[in-house]
Amino acid sequence: MIFCDYGIVLQRRPLRESDRIVTVFTLEHGKLEVNFKSVRLAKGKLRALSEAFCSGDYRFYLKKGSNFPVCTGGSTLSVFGGIRADLDRLYLAQHYCEVINKLTPAAEPSPQKYALLLGALEDLDACGPAFWLRRAFTLRALDFAGFGFKETAAGPEARLWDTLHSGSWTAVRALPDDEPAAAFVDGLFARFFGEHIGIDLRTLPFVK
Repeated sequence: MIFCDYGIVLQRRPLRESDRIVTVFTLEHGKLEVNFKSVRLAKGKLRALSEAFCSGDYRFYLKKGSNFPVCTGGSTLSVFGGIRADLDRLYLAQHYCEVINKLTPAAEPSPQKYALLLGALEDLDACGPAFWLRRAFTLRALDFAGFGFKETAAGPEARLWDTLHSGSWTAVRALPDDEPAAAFVDGLFARFFGEHIGIDLRTLPFVK
């Protein structure tokens, strides 16, 4: 079976001498583990489509009886050059992708999470990091995954809480820094990821 879908690369790892296994978060088919053949060779034609947080229009081939598609083609929509040129942006983009990866079961579509990730990457590419971005992104991802805190917070004032959950990225950027409120939010994340689902976010030490 051949099928096409829009997707964003969440992570990748080497396979044998020249292939890659790439986790692609697709719009209509959810999170897929995809084999990219020969992309680690210098002449690998699909290499750009297998790079971290690349956004593309992918073509996949799925053999009957298999759950492991192969990427056979596609076109790159964005490689987010502004992110790749700045280390702080790069770390935050990787953090966004890790959060989505950890909160998304395989092959379960979530257009809301897809739009969240794509919009956050576009904002980061254009404008760079800001104090509240990481926390706003994670709160929204948790909401879309069914673990949200939107109706349960007792700490940050209401305008801040509402903006973090539903304001534009421009509005999030305009929020003043507030270390006590940020510590409260970070505490929620630590308890949820560490105590409730037992996950360590490897990218967290590298982002503000």
